Amino acid sequence: MSVDEIQDIEVLRTLVKMQQQESARLKLQLAEALSKLHDKSGADAEQLMLKLDKIEKQHAAALKQLFGSKSERGPLARAGKNAPSVKTGHGPKEQQKLPIEEEVHELDPEDAFCELCNARLGEWVGQFEEAVEVDFVAPQVIFKKHLRKKYRCTCGGCVKTAPGPKKLFAKARYSIDFAINVALQKYCYHMPLERQTRELNRLGLDVTSATLWDYLSALYGLLAPADARLAQHVLAQPVLGVDETHWKLLKSDQKGKSKTWWVWARRGDNAVHYSLDPSRSADTAKALLGSYSGTIICDGYKAYESLARANPNLKLANCWSHARRELLPFEADPRAGRAVRVIQRLYQLEKKVRGQPPEHILRLRQRKTRPLLEALFRWIDSLAIPATSEMRNAFRYIQLRKQPLMRFLDDPALAPDNNATERVVRGVVVGRKNHYGSRSERGTQVAALLYGLLDSAELAGVNPHEYLRQAVHAALDGVEIPLPHELA
Repeated sequence: MSVDEIQDIEVLRTLVKMQQQESARLKLQLAEALSKLHDKSGADAEQLMLKLDKIEKQHAAALKQLFGSKSERGPLARAGKNAPSVKTGHGPKEQQKLPIEEEVHELDPEDAFCELCNARLGEWVGQFEEAVEVDFVAPQVIFKKHLRKKYRCTCGGCVKTAPGPKKLFAKARYSIDFAINVALQKYCYHMPLERQTRELNRLGLDVTSATLWDYLSALYGLLAPADARLAQHVLAQPVLGVDETHWKLLKSDQKGKSKTWWVWARRGDNAVHYSLDPSRSADTAKALLGSYSGTIICDGYKAYESLARANPNLKLANCWSHARRELLPFEADPRAGRAVRVIQRLYQLEKKVRGQPPEHILRLRQRKTRPLLEALFRWIDSLAIPATSEMRNAFRYIQLRKQPLMRFLDDPALAPDNNATERVVRGVVVGRKNHYGSRSERGTQVAALLYGLLDSAELAGVNPHEYLRQAVHAALDGVEIPLPHELA
């Protein structure tokens, strides 16, 4: 008999005993109610009948729990133990991705005595009380010594040495995994190099931020060929989300001030490409998107509108989140408040079709969302708001962009907003806040490439650490560097 079977028998005995006690208690109440019923009449008898009916139902439920099919839901359901179980409530999550390490706990020799006869306890082989916990193993930096064996021929004419590990560059003292960890800490978890050096010092490694930067620069030198392929893959997507945010180049200008650069993001379904440029001008937008054929989801920045006028193959789909933000400062006004509520209704409808087939999305948008928005635009057109009112500009923002704001209605591949792109760019914004920007133009190039590759790995559902390992080893082997979505 197995350990599980022994444990289940004990559970069964306990359950049966408890249900028998409950059944006996209810039987006693039933008998007392029946005896009282014979001595009562009128309203009292009616109340007792109700009580009797309640007790009978409780008794039947107790018997069913004891002998009915629901008892198979317990730990004794050996016949159906392989059937998938349905969890309810908010119990602990199964951590199937974590490695398992077993630790055996023993009694202290002073406690290994019987409390009745004082005899020494013997080990019950194979029997354990099992409990689990999630533990954290502190990171460790080690000094790894590679011993490369030498081989020689008896003729004395040949000596060979086993090859050592691959290195980022000749005579590199730090491993590839060390450099990858530095990149992940900075561009995934937004930890500045100075903060990393303090953490490494606590772990026993004496290293400077300049050394860490050298290894980030070496990573960039290896992975730079992937940048053009990543941009080409993103521009091949039929729908792009685009956004831009500022970035500091800490190298001072002639007046001793930091320069403001711009991060331009182009996001597809499974990849994102970043470009850092000193300008936010229409010329930069044209260089990045001028030849693009498809639909871009964006805010009302005029550089994108000029692109759409110059390129007939490029269509604009404006963002309803930005339209809502224009109205929020005036929400106390009943007119702005009404428009905000309509936009909220738009998002309630979109929530209903999230994850549905394209034809289902298109059907709901045409039947419900389109009439809602057309009524909104007719109402906005009828408003008489003074030209001097700031709220008028918020409504004009929506009026002037009616066609791009309505474009998502006819294409189920389009979202009504650009929030997905803004969520991706949020990592860049947090990094900018933590390490303030880049110290040099080379730093902007490194940041753009590594942010792009790591964020693309997240979008493609690939482990960023594993992706960087494969990409670096491919570069060192002289083969084409894979893009994250190619490993998904």
